[in-house]
Amino acid sequence: MDEKFCTICGVSLLNATSAYGLTAGVISAEHCGFLIDDDSDWDLYCSACMNSVDRLIAEFKMAKAKG
Repeated sequence: MDEKFCTICGVSLLNATSAYGLTAGVISAEHCGFLIDDDSDWDLYCSACMNSVDRLIAEFKMAKAKG
């Protein structure tokens, strides 16, 4: 397996390391939800960077709700 790295911070993601992945796809009733676009690469995120992304999304949603 090729060495994998976090897309945001660049930390090495070793085998069996907890990580998150984002890729393009489509919503598909035929496939019970989400169908991955096999032509797109995965963006991989370490847990620390994904926690930061989650916080930013939550802050954005709260600010949007306040108007």
